[in-house]
Amino acid sequence: MNTYSRCGKRRRQLITPAERRVLELVASGYTNRQIASVLDISVSTVSLHRSKVMRKLGLRNPAELRRFARGPRPLPG
Repeated sequence: MNTYSRCGKRRRQLITPAERRVLELVASGYTNRQIASVLDISVSTVSLHRSKVMRKLGLRNPAELRRFARGPRPLPG
């Protein structure tokens, strides 16, 4: 297991089950509105969960959140 995997595993343990569900849907490419519909919560609650996850994981923007949610990618070559 590489450092990224170990670090990613520890980071994922910091988030709540509700935040994890939102993160999984972010990884699948869902919008905030779609996530709200799937989870039967408000769009503002989705935004709150996303921002809490970003703060807890030290992510600076939505693109970093999506990359983290999708997991590590193998290096080319």
